[in-house]
Amino acid sequence: AGLTPDDAGLLQRFADALWLEDGLAPLTLAAYRRDLQGLAAWLQARRGPGLLALRESDLLAYAAERHAGTRASTARRRLAVFRRFYR
Repeated sequence: AGLTPDDAGLLQRFADALWLEDGLAPLTLAAYRRDLQGLAAWLQARRGPGLLALRESDLLAYAAERHAGTRASTARRRLAVFRRFYR
């Protein structure tokens, strides 16, 4: 499933802000975008609403499902980008 137009716009504004504020490298921005796209797709498949309708229980379920078997550095990066996005 693709991103909703609202989620796509949010991700673009977020990536632009990160680039302007922190000067993050293109590969880092791509990884952050991929992490948020994965969360958005997971949310859509389970209950429809986009990123702004996320509940804490959704994030905990996603983390439990997605972090199993991943490298610790990947899990930490995902959590960091989610914290930053929702701040």
